Amino acid sequence: MHQQTQPAPREHHFYVAIAKFLFHHPEHGVVSVQDPIKVKDAERYGLSPLILYGLTVAGLPIRWMTFTPADQPRAFRDVLLDAWRNAKGLRGRPDILRINRHLATASPELARDMAEIGVQVEVADAKEKSLPASLRSAQDSSRWLLRKHDGKDRSLTGSIQALCRDAQNDHDFRIRDGHRGVNSREVEDRIQQWLALPAQVPVPTVTGGLDWEPGPWMSSWETSLPPDQPRYFNLDGFDGRT
Repeated sequence: MHQQTQPAPREHHFYVAIAKFLFHHPEHGVVSVQDPIKVKDAERYGLSPLILYGLTVAGLPIRWMTFTPADQPRAFRDVLLDAWRNAKGLRGRPDILRINRHLATASPELARDMAEIGVQVEVADAKEKSLPASLRSAQDSSRWLLRKHDGKDRSLTGSIQALCRDAQNDHDFRIRDGHRGVNSREVEDRIQQWLALPAQVPVPTVTGGLDWEPGPWMSSWETSLPPDQPRYFNLDGFDGRT
């Protein structure tokens, strides 16, 4: 009698940080910086920070992101349920949700909340490299999300809504056939196998208020930045980015 092999557990990386390359400006809307700038230095130019929330399929170039103003954080539960319902490439909720120790400390109830919907939260070891790599990749790619919006609303609310739409459209675009920019046949095959999995869409649940505590860990990337140089606003006429 042949023993049936168990399918490998599905794993997502979940990460949250101050966006390294994107800020909001009251006149220009969402602005992309070419070189990272410290949040305090950015204030001198009227730039306010944004929070990047992201999920990446472990071992695959499939990612979903969303954003909020830094002073209007979203509950982790809400972000995760939103992603698992609306990001087709994630195939619903995973079996394992891998987070770093900062997220675990910031949200002590997350493991319990996720266990209620069948998701096991695992805290990455300090030496583990794939989770930080997922965050770095998301930070780098976020600067290319901005699309040209003719007559777009540059208010904080309007700008963030447009940015989140661009991030959702980017996810949808990249999981379609032929649009992934993958040069490896082996990775392409693994993507196809992943996308063929049935979606484990979680049942919508009523969530409470904010379930985590923001902290300095969110902008830890600032520590390695050189002293700031003079900066200028530049409108790229080709793609409409500032």
